[in-house]
Amino acid sequence: MKRKLFTFVPLLCGVALAISLASCDPTDTTHTVSYLDGETVVHTEKVEDGKTAPNWDPSETITDKTFLGWYGEPTLTHEYDFTLPVTDDLSIFGSFISYQDDTREWAVAGSGGTALLRQSNWGKVFTEDHYMVDESTASENIFTLEMNLFVGDQFQFTVPVYDAETETYSWGHQRGGGYLVEPTRDGTEYFLVGGGLGSDNYTSNITAQVEGRYRFTLTTYPAGDFQKDDMPETYNNRNYYDTLEWERVGDSTEVAAVTTTTFFMKGAMITSWANLLNDHTKMVETDGVHTLNNVYIKAEDEFMFASMVTETATGETSEGNEFIRGSNLSEASKALVSGEANMKVNEDGYYNFVYDAETKVLDVTKAEDYVPTSADYYVDGNFGGRSWGIDESLKLTASADDPEVLTLAEPITVSAADEQLGIQYYNASLASPYVDFFGSAYVAVADEAYDLSATNIIFVTPGQYNISINTYSHIITITAVA
Repeated sequence: MKRKLFTFVPLLCGVALAISLASCDPTDTTHTVSYLDGETVVHTEKVEDGKTAPNWDPSETITDKTFLGWYGEPTLTHEYDFTLPVTDDLSIFGSFISYQDDTREWAVAGSGGTALLRQSNWGKVFTEDHYMVDESTASENIFTLEMNLFVGDQFQFTVPVYDAETETYSWGHQRGGGYLVEPTRDGTEYFLVGGGLGSDNYTSNITAQVEGRYRFTLTTYPAGDFQKDDMPETYNNRNYYDTLEWERVGDSTEVAAVTTTTFFMKGAMITSWANLLNDHTKMVETDGVHTLNNVYIKAEDEFMFASMVTETATGETSEGNEFIRGSNLSEASKALVSGEANMKVNEDGYYNFVYDAETKVLDVTKAEDYVPTSADYYVDGNFGGRSWGIDESLKLTASADDPEVLTLAEPITVSAADEQLGIQYYNASLASPYVDFFGSAYVAVADEAYDLSATNIIFVTPGQYNISINTYSHIITITAVA
């Protein structure tokens, strides 16, 4: 039986050869190309070896979803290249998304030379001018915004979340640089993607590289939203389908404001990542060179420098979009400081920082000869019927739990609104006993019980308050007594 089968196969091949010479060529095969929606095969094609797969149009077959393209892997990261020869069975993955109405209100948040972004102050303020126009149809969610941009302006789009209790905004559903379509066109880089504090490109800033007036179109597909790493906060929302398209519609319709930029240190321990501009964190600028000297930094602390922008004509300030990070360190400084983003010094000590705004280089040296003045901390003010002046009963002493934190033995009493206080660093044995003063610029947490707009801490609500200061960060903590 085996013999008969063996002789029969060539005969069949001979018959086949008479019909098609290609049929028995072992190098001439076909491959199955499968087109998938998720894990479901929605179409297949037979493709000859070495030929290309057809760019199959699923619109007539799949009518209940929007089709956004074919990809080479299930994560939909890279579009499939239909010019590639097919040499084996192949799966091509479709980007399909069901329609879902987007009821969110999108707005721009950022910082820069234009009035809209300066006012935004990175999302601290949202007016009707910051919100995108809803131009959605029955089958598409489309939001547009036209705005001026100057070179260096940075921004993202977000859904503002308002907290009525604190009267502040937070960000939800960020749409940053990772959603921008074609940041470079015709060889011109119109936008940079990256920077800011985003954890990935989806939440990174968009930086304008060409001045002009632009129209942005955000197309959203809420059915594709997910939380990055299953984190619940809304700003960790991502979407592989949403797109941010743009068009330069002309020149800017406004003139860039004249501003000055101030850099200040912020870090995990030194400011609790709060924006604290004071004598211990703020750089001093002279002819484009920014310096901060004699700062004590712990090796375990993580820090960087952020910026604050002041408009010359009005004096209004807003958070800037420039940062000084480890990537700005000079080669010599890398012997003392490590890190590409946030920085860490290699050992505890006092340090000097010098930043050249033109070269973008940060030089760090140890303040070897600096000897800090010794003094004690006293709460001072006109609260509770007293006048300003040093009182031994208001001397702050080390906490039993943390010797770095000094506290008052008893709470202070604020008798009326507008009473004020600060903390004096005082040594009676010196010719100038008032060595330093710590006021509102050293309070990291705002509260409706006190006002931080002036040099002193001004109380709004009478009551009893516990006061403490951290001698490393100089952060003042004020806690109402229940």
